[in-house]
Amino acid sequence: MENRKKRREVEILAPAGTYEAFEAAIRSGADAVYAGGNLFGARAYAGNFDEETMIRAIREAHLYGRKLYLTVNTLIKEREMKERLFSFLKPFYENGLDAVLVQDLGALAFIREQFPDLAIHASTQMSVAGALGAGFLKQYGVERVVPARELSLAEIRKMKEETGLEIECFVQGALCYSYSGQCLFSSMLGGRSGNRGQCAQPCRLKYQAEGQKKPSCILSLKDIMALEDLPDLIEVGVDSFKIEGRMKKPEYVSETVRVYRKYTDLYLKKGRAGYQVSEEDKQRLMDLYNRGGSCRGYYHVQNGPEMLTPDRSNHAGIHSACVERQKGRSLLAKALVPLQKGDVLEISPKENVTLGQDVKKGGQFQLLVAKGTTVRPRTILARVRNERLIQEIQERIRTVEVRRPVQAKAMFCMDEPSKLILKRGSFSVRVEGSSPQAAKKQAVDRARVERQLRKMGNTPFQIESLEMEMEDGIFIPMQVVNELRRTAAERLEEEILKQYKRSCKRVPMVEQEDIQGESLISREGQKNVLSVLVETKNQLRVAARSEDVRRIYVESHLAAAMCSNQEEREEIQRLYEESKIPWYIVLPHIFRERAKRLLDSRWKAICEVPWKGALVRNVESLAYLQKKGWKNTVRADHHLYTLNKKAVEFLKKAGINGTTISLELNSQEIREICTPASEMVVYGYAPMMISAGCVKKSIGRCDGKESITRLKDRYQKTFYVKNYCDTCYNIIYNTAPLVLLEQIGEIEEMGIHEIRLHFTIEDTEETKRVIRIYADAFWRGQKTLTAAEVFADFTRGHYKRGIK
Repeated sequence: MENRKKRREVEILAPAGTYEAFEAAIRSGADAVYAGGNLFGARAYAGNFDEETMIRAIREAHLYGRKLYLTVNTLIKEREMKERLFSFLKPFYENGLDAVLVQDLGALAFIREQFPDLAIHASTQMSVAGALGAGFLKQYGVERVVPARELSLAEIRKMKEETGLEIECFVQGALCYSYSGQCLFSSMLGGRSGNRGQCAQPCRLKYQAEGQKKPSCILSLKDIMALEDLPDLIEVGVDSFKIEGRMKKPEYVSETVRVYRKYTDLYLKKGRAGYQVSEEDKQRLMDLYNRGGSCRGYYHVQNGPEMLTPDRSNHAGIHSACVERQKGRSLLAKALVPLQKGDVLEISPKENVTLGQDVKKGGQFQLLVAKGTTVRPRTILARVRNERLIQEIQERIRTVEVRRPVQAKAMFCMDEPSKLILKRGSFSVRVEGSSPQAAKKQAVDRARVERQLRKMGNTPFQIESLEMEMEDGIFIPMQVVNELRRTAAERLEEEILKQYKRSCKRVPMVEQEDIQGESLISREGQKNVLSVLVETKNQLRVAARSEDVRRIYVESHLAAAMCSNQEEREEIQRLYEESKIPWYIVLPHIFRERAKRLLDSRWKAICEVPWKGALVRNVESLAYLQKKGWKNTVRADHHLYTLNKKAVEFLKKAGINGTTISLELNSQEIREICTPASEMVVYGYAPMMISAGCVKKSIGRCDGKESITRLKDRYQKTFYVKNYCDTCYNIIYNTAPLVLLEQIGEIEEMGIHEIRLHFTIEDTEETKRVIRIYADAFWRGQKTLTAAEVFADFTRGHYKRGIK
């Protein structure tokens, strides 16, 4: 309760994919709106705003006392960074844009340099998974963090307490199965990258896990509805409640904003004792959109099958009617809820019927279905459009009063200019018009003048109080009064907006020196480095005993397990001594509190291995090493995206000694950003998703043991799912390995002399074979075999095609 008293303001943040949705949000009580422009937004297929519309939205938000945040939450390519980002942001910045949401570390650095007083919010696409990561970003100017959706209340509280940053959390809308920003599924399968706002949502399709009798939407999560959790979220320190839905209609935006505004204010006014969510409000939200129900997100649970929507992934509506019998094309049904004319009932996934009459709850009614459609008795029909609810919301949007009160003073005296003063807070404007004249016939009616002055029309103002001085016996045309009012309102708008105006001039970009790679000379006197990343003991044994490997990366899960008892610690020491090459420890894909506790508990034993360095995949891991006083080399994996030189430069300044080429760049784009310290993955099953969800648990086979589960898609392609139980996350790997074999010569010609083989599901013999194949091409200069000659199935990833 005490915490509640200290916190009287919680922002309701609404999505807007169209200007109509933006207006609906403002008129329904949103404190701020987030929207995308025609570039760099994570919803490329939303309506989005062109430059003129975005500036209009920024101005309107400010006139109503609200804020507008721009989504720049995609990865940005090198040419875009140089040629487009500044000119894209400049007009919005100059008109008072309140903040940008960013994913790209290069964009973060660029915006901080070019627009120093523009607030930066770390998008959930940054996968910020803890206080360590949030604190790290705070050093570089981030003011607000949108944490990974998967965090618990305890983790959010810790983030707030340790950093003091503003925290923005999702409370309503779609949930991704993958940690946002860590998904390559759509990118690798169809070239539509989620990191570029073009996700095709393959997670919403059906897959069949081994052990399942039939395919299901096993990767599709229900939408979150966190109404019950608002008190908890406020008390752990959340500053902004974010509603997902830039692809949604204005009616959805309006109603979700209204409901979350209502219950946020209810808690802040009455506390827990007076906080209760009505079933009617929940039902209204479900009527507008749900995927077979809703869930409360990850705030109280790690994962679980109850969060999934196994049967369908689109709007499921609400159960509204029960079929009693069918005769020919006619269905007789009974209403389970009141139904209205215009409601749409779903007969099948491909057939809907619109009602032509109202039906009371319990009443019988008939429906005419398509020829050949058969519906069994007792089938439940869902209403997928509630016409009366839609019309009610539309009417509210049209009629709700949101104009801001102003004080007015008007003066009409003979032979003196007419005057009108409008005041709002500290802002005041005074305008003058034509002078009143002596009335020749009938004097102007005072009440009529007052009515005209109060007609503020489409302005954002309404006159709260009007003081009027009017001399008797005068006449003044109504067009003069109207012009006076219009001019004063326009001037007041400009006066209010003036405070938001900025100017900027581009700061010249000075390219930093490239990160220099390690000076590693091969046994043949070459500088080429063939490195291997291993995830199993057998892979480690092969790599350590190979004459061709020059660097070994060891997954921290494997290192922690092998350092847990004396016998395995002795083996890992022997293997290290046998290899006589540098070893690197690879920190987890997701570094949450559980990962931190695991490493803390084994850190002393892990550090008995004389690691040359570490490979990190997120900023939490980098911050963790720095906090531990790590003095050795730190390299960045491809999960720390570097699609532009600015991102490489950012990581260098942050303490990174080498980077890994992104899996989403094509050969030309690689040429533009690679450095002497760039390493490139040329073999391996690409991680398509990093997920807090657990496939084994979802099919009822959780045993707490690390293993590989197989998923088949509709084309009978097999995806491999590895579950890490020690830190509780899954990795879904591609169906075929990335193989860049014939391209080795071209990659060397680019200036990349460090290549990596990433082993995941390979057994001992396959690990040996792959190392030998690449060593022949990379070390020994033998005639390069084609991938098709040595691999039954493979992909070249984005090396040729890239992403849009």
